Amino acid sequence: MAEREQVQDTQIVYEGPIFSVEKQAVSLFNGKTSQRDIVRHVPAICVLAFVDDDHILLEKQYRATIGDFILEIPAGKLDERDVDQPEHAVVRELNEELRVSAGDIQRVTGFYETVGFSDAYMYLYVARDLQPLPVAEQLPRDLGESLDIETISYDEMKRLFEAGALNDQKTLTAFLYWSYIRG
Repeated sequence: MAEREQVQDTQIVYEGPIFSVEKQAVSLFNGKTSQRDIVRHVPAICVLAFVDDDHILLEKQYRATIGDFILEIPAGKLDERDVDQPEHAVVRELNEELRVSAGDIQRVTGFYETVGFSDAYMYLYVARDLQPLPVAEQLPRDLGESLDIETISYDEMKRLFEAGALNDQKTLTAFLYWSYIRG
């Protein structure tokens, strides 16, 4: 039977605007002690943005964490404007990143991103009935955010998946959901 660890001590070793790092001393089920390093991350949203039933919008952007470009669905962290309403972040990210609004936004699911060391949680949404936003209504992008927006068909996504070229977790989850609803 799986046993719960008992936290004996907690120390914050780093605290920043997006995440903090916590060191825990824990007692294990067998009486031994161990250390856990945990990244506490603010919740986030990601969006499967449908142009039509067979096409979605993806972003290609450089990610310093991997030192390369990656193809991914739009996403963003929740902040004080989104208290108990992640849909507000969806509207904001669609505007900031894709420069569109959506006539229909639905929450699909949520998932922990990397439970081995982080409590980072992400909500997956679907956005449909996309409309381009006039320049005057567009929000500024995050500092340094440089994106190429690509329209990708289901068949193209499937080829990327089969080739192992989809390597972003939220985008993989969105593709699997898209495959599921296609039947």
